[in-house]
Amino acid sequence: MSGRRLLSAVILVTLAACGGPLKYEVRSSETAPGADAKIVADVNKEQNQTELKVHANNLPPPSRVVEGSNNFVAWYRKDSKDAWTRIGSMEYDEGDRKAKLNATTPETSFDIAISVEKEPSPASPSPDIVFSQHIN
Repeated sequence: MSGRRLLSAVILVTLAACGGPLKYEVRSSETAPGADAKIVADVNKEQNQTELKVHANNLPPPSRVVEGSNNFVAWYRKDSKDAWTRIGSMEYDEGDRKAKLNATTPETSFDIAISVEKEPSPASPSPDIVFSQHIN
């Protein structure tokens, strides 16, 4: 009987370790009220990287969020002591008010933020953060 319990415990631990991608439902900040994002993070600990898929809905055009802005840009940092690193600009469809991003980060646990920017490749994020989430 104890052999069966051990086998059951091993199976449960194995299944928990293979739980699949992490999924987050993220509400927007006051910067763009009413927008929602779905973030899927497929963590690969062996390669120390995470494949990200971000899909935002009900997202107003960047210029309506902050005058003069043209882009939504995604950023990551390992923790609050580190500087933000640009992941990339999101693809935005103004007609559908949807944005998406498929990218990879060289971390398995990190913060992600999406900001509104005037340029597609700024050196650091503006204070106008639309979405933020800790991936872990």
